[in-house]
Amino acid sequence: MKQLSLSLLALALVSTAAAQEERSSSSLYLAPQAKADSYLSYDISSQGKRFQPTWGLDQAWINEQNLRKGINHMGLENIGIGRTAFRTTKALTNDTDLASDVISVLRQRSNMFNIVSPTLPLVFTADQEAGSDSYYVVNKVANVDHWAANINSHVVWMQKMTQHPIAGVSPFNEPDYWTTEEGASETRHRDVAKILKEQYPLFADIAIVGGNTLNNDKAWSWFQTGQNYYDWGNTHQLAGSFDNYAAYYQNLKNAGKVGYNDEMHNVAEAMIGLEYGMTVGIWWGFDSRARGEFCQISRNGARIGYAENRGNWTAASVYRHDDGRVKAFIGSSERQATTTTYQLVSTDRDVYYDGYGPVREYLTTMPGGTGYQKGQTNAERVIDITFGENVPPCPVTAGTYCIVNYLSGGVIANPGSGSVITQQTYKAGSAPQQWNIAPATNRTGGDLSFYDIEAVSNKNIRMNVRNYSTYDNADVIAWTQDLPSSNEQWYLEYAGDGCYYLRNRESALYLTSKGSAKTASVCQMSLQKEGTAARSRQMWRLLPVDVAFEKNAPKAPSGLEAVSQPASVRLSWSVNTESDVKDYMVLRAEKGTDEWNTIARQLTNTYYVDNTCRQGHTYLYKVKAVDAALNISAASETVEASATGEPSLIARWHLDGNLYDDTPNMMDGAAFGTPTFLSTDYKSGEGSAFFRANSYVQLPYEVASSDELTFACWVKWSTSTSWQRIFDFGNDTDHYLFLTPSNGSAMTFAIKNGGDEQTVKCPSRLTTNQWKHVAVSIGRNKTAIFIDGEEVASSTAITIRPSDVHPVLNYLGRSQFNADPYFGGYLDDVRIYNHALTATEVKAVMTDTTDGITELQTTDKTPTTIYDLNGRQLSAPQRGINIVGGKKRAF
Repeated sequence: MKQLSLSLLALALVSTAAAQEERSSSSLYLAPQAKADSYLSYDISSQGKRFQPTWGLDQAWINEQNLRKGINHMGLENIGIGRTAFRTTKALTNDTDLASDVISVLRQRSNMFNIVSPTLPLVFTADQEAGSDSYYVVNKVANVDHWAANINSHVVWMQKMTQHPIAGVSPFNEPDYWTTEEGASETRHRDVAKILKEQYPLFADIAIVGGNTLNNDKAWSWFQTGQNYYDWGNTHQLAGSFDNYAAYYQNLKNAGKVGYNDEMHNVAEAMIGLEYGMTVGIWWGFDSRARGEFCQISRNGARIGYAENRGNWTAASVYRHDDGRVKAFIGSSERQATTTTYQLVSTDRDVYYDGYGPVREYLTTMPGGTGYQKGQTNAERVIDITFGENVPPCPVTAGTYCIVNYLSGGVIANPGSGSVITQQTYKAGSAPQQWNIAPATNRTGGDLSFYDIEAVSNKNIRMNVRNYSTYDNADVIAWTQDLPSSNEQWYLEYAGDGCYYLRNRESALYLTSKGSAKTASVCQMSLQKEGTAARSRQMWRLLPVDVAFEKNAPKAPSGLEAVSQPASVRLSWSVNTESDVKDYMVLRAEKGTDEWNTIARQLTNTYYVDNTCRQGHTYLYKVKAVDAALNISAASETVEASATGEPSLIARWHLDGNLYDDTPNMMDGAAFGTPTFLSTDYKSGEGSAFFRANSYVQLPYEVASSDELTFACWVKWSTSTSWQRIFDFGNDTDHYLFLTPSNGSAMTFAIKNGGDEQTVKCPSRLTTNQWKHVAVSIGRNKTAIFIDGEEVASSTAITIRPSDVHPVLNYLGRSQFNADPYFGGYLDDVRIYNHALTATEVKAVMTDTTDGITELQTTDKTPTTIYDLNGRQLSAPQRGINIVGGKKRAF
């Protein structure tokens, strides 16, 4: 459910940041999610898989609006075919000539496709809804000779009277359903194809299409009956199983035939079809953004991630466009989908999902129903996955905003229902200038990628494109209705400079100020040339209602310094002097590249610990300031730094009332559910954390990516159910390393990186209801499990390194596998080292609650840079523990 998913993620990010506002590190952005139904992990830099699809639009039912919507959303260059129709309403004259009214409709359809191109290739299907003359069908039995002659006559007319090539012909349409109108059967369908191939020379170069069944379960049977005469296989997906839909295209591919769907109803059909062999698809009715952008990116990019839920009839994919844009698509069967949650996971970098981030994971829900026309919404969605230097300074959460034009500075105002929307000079507290912006409800049906923008001053008044226009310069008016229609929903696309483009769902055109005056009215236009005043008229800032628009950016931050730490880099800078500076953004690039990414934003402190940097990599950093009006400063000077990677304790969670990491790396955890901290039952320090059903702790993304690793903690396991997890670090069910107290018989460590799983098994399961010290040491030559300081199992056959897996979903108490139960019991003094501890060192860890702090005599020279445990810079050391040179020292 889109609105809920976005709101929960935003709330999680905000609440996490609020709880840790005095501890400014990458952990601020951890937002643990509930278990999803399906998972899709992807690597943005991976080569991916490329397809060569041909996409098209339909005029078997004549509708110019549908055609123009498709053109605007897909782009003319991505439309390679169209579907027209032949009619059987009137008998042929002399068995060769079409009736005049049949020609009239045929001409109308052909002229409609001239809007795309006069030379657009077309495919014929039967116009079954118009009915059939007895010349063609008698007693529900098709006369195959007359039927074939009619098809040939339509093709002859098209070749004589138009420039449209005829690419193929479907003899019947949904012949498993329209039996009364068409008189079709599997054998009669075959016989028409045979006649066309053998008796009409035109069809030597025109594809004959197998039965385009309504029910994809029947598609292969219809195809097999006439496969000697069919060049293309075809099915719709209005009934039938996911298994048979996918298998049908696999079978066609294996047989050397073209996979085709000439009546697609959801982006799921397109993405699933491509995965299994479909190469030609035509949209029956064109909704909007998800379908258009999928057509663009699938023809001009690589698929870098795919997942499906066959039981729920849904699927998801991630594509990278050749121009660098990355987008995720989620879709469902129009008539058979079950509500499904998908978790998207970026394995190689922090990203922003529709502006939310920086994060690696994102949860979204596709709503389903209980049957055809019983709650089904034909849901689909596209999600922008962005990264780099040009990201929004803050996410657009559900709330009240002023919408301000970047060129004019005018604020969009509500003029009252029926009037053209105009701009006004900003006036604090003016209700007509305020708009409630929220994700559109998922029950409106179809594409969920849009926002509902409703006037504060009058309930149910929205920005409406007059008369559902798909043309430039159409007025945008205020209009009243209970739910937003397609011409009242808008897509937010980040435009830079703290601004967005607002793109209409119906037309795909952009909200535009008609002039540069603050009182100019607004309309919709195609995207204008970049860098021009016309483009600036299409850029809008969404500002808090108490903030006046201005363009004076803050000065670049100064005094940026970087301190290298074992598994992180600590940055600090000077406070900006401008009174309206709201927060800061941190950007990072790997040395030797110019690929900057925004790794932090909305920081109110002037320091930040980057614990998402990888050991062995050198980075450049810079900082920008953001003011209340969302003006972004130039960047500070850059600094260079890297995590030292020296063998050390890189994270330690005492679990004494919080999830803070006690090392300078600040790898603070985040809890799903409300954590229970106990001060009555613990083994170390002053307390422990109690895990119960549906609760777990998520650790930072790079906490387990070293070549070697040691995990150690105190455990009191209380429930004894098999396949629980003490820890599970991974990306999905094919990439992980975990420790379970029992696999049914034995405590087990397992690691997998897409191939075979490698394991180390103890002689028995972990003892329950007793505090036990547990450690797993993963070295280059040996992996060992220790209980209470004693080695109980080991292997020299573990060849996979944690750095090979590069896990980003790092859990205490939760598995990567949904079916596995949550951990039940207590954890205390959890530690991770970036090297393999020896047996002697494991015993020292178990018996010594210190973490290797180096003592510093008070007579030593006071360092020039010193911090307390919360990261605040100190002018002089405080009594207790301070951070000096990236290490803890006692004073």
